[in-house]
Amino acid sequence: LADEAGVKFEFDSRVERIIHDHSSATGVIVNGKEIFTDLVVSNADVYPTYHHLLPEIDAPEKHLQQERSSSALIFYWGMKKSFEELHLHNIFFAENYQEEFEKIFKSKTLYSDPTVYVNITSKMNQKDAPKGCENWFVMINVPATNNGLTEEQIAKSKKYILQKLSKSLNCTIQNFIEQEDILHPKLIEQKTSSYMGSLYGTSSNSRISAFMRHPNFHPKLKGLYFAGGSVHPGGGIPLCLSSAKIIEELVD
Repeated sequence: LADEAGVKFEFDSRVERIIHDHSSATGVIVNGKEIFTDLVVSNADVYPTYHHLLPEIDAPEKHLQQERSSSALIFYWGMKKSFEELHLHNIFFAENYQEEFEKIFKSKTLYSDPTVYVNITSKMNQKDAPKGCENWFVMINVPATNNGLTEEQIAKSKKYILQKLSKSLNCTIQNFIEQEDILHPKLIEQKTSSYMGSLYGTSSNSRISAFMRHPNFHPKLKGLYFAGGSVHPGGGIPLCLSSAKIIEELVD
């Protein structure tokens, strides 16, 4: 849709700075090259947007220091077996859901009976895995953290996941893992610039959290707008799309 609308993409090109004259945003610096524009929209996490792209501008620490959402520990497994009892989306819930999230947000620790989400796209597109095999995206919620997870914590979480899935599916899941890749909070932060590896930007753990989020515009720099899960109205795909819609209306 963007291609049809005439959008030009510059892939694998990290934005280094947002150009401004302290009253208006006038462009970006990419790969050392200045690109001047009528307006700038940052879809990145608002924390690195201020600290890395706008270092000369006073950052709104009240917004940036708000509690972050949960992060994730994800195992990408190539499975040498097809599981007929599973579907595209599968959730294996914790026995005590409330306790799990108290561990994540209050104790900032991992839980021994995590809720496990398993996504298998080869259920919809058989080309995503060899015949008789499946591609598993296996995710649990973990705390967002500056320090990341240790190898010991990752190994322990994997053990909890394997125990839970093996019991539910009545087989030893470990025996069918042909290939494995891992994504954890520190890597999420490195790959996506999401502060502390949070999945949804600022958390939504209070009744007023939606009203405390950074707005979709900069209060002083004309022509600078913000979208995504770390700003108004919230995290998750529907709300991120809503943030883009808000910007469209602001620009009009």
